[in-house]
Amino acid sequence: MLIVDENLPASLASRLGEPAVPATSLGMRLTDDQLWQHAKVPGGVILTKDADFFDRLSLEGPPPQVVWVRVGNLRRAALEEVIVRWWPEVRGLLKASTLVELHNDRLEALALGKAGLQAPEPPSP
Repeated sequence: MLIVDENLPASLASRLGEPAVPATSLGMRLTDDQLWQHAKVPGGVILTKDADFFDRLSLEGPPPQVVWVRVGNLRRAALEEVIVRWWPEVRGLLKASTLVELHNDRLEALALGKAGLQAPEPPSP
């Protein structure tokens, strides 16, 4: 289950090319804890701008996985375009990562290991 947090446009749920639900469709004004519990299933992913989910992932580990959008303040249309443009690569990184940070100009992927968050192992040739 891919959940689009309420701090991102709900319209993203229909633009990512996979089943996704806006957090607002799960209930009005869900707390971070309630959203986490909804996504705490195998394959669960939260797409968010909220740093609290990074902190929680660091403490509790997956599931869910987190895609942390770190693009600053953009107009809604520009924000959606950045996320949609990067989404195929984000999906690929989630195969081996727990957290993907999505920036305007790059992606950063981290995996939860025994020593906390760390860079994932590169794929073998």
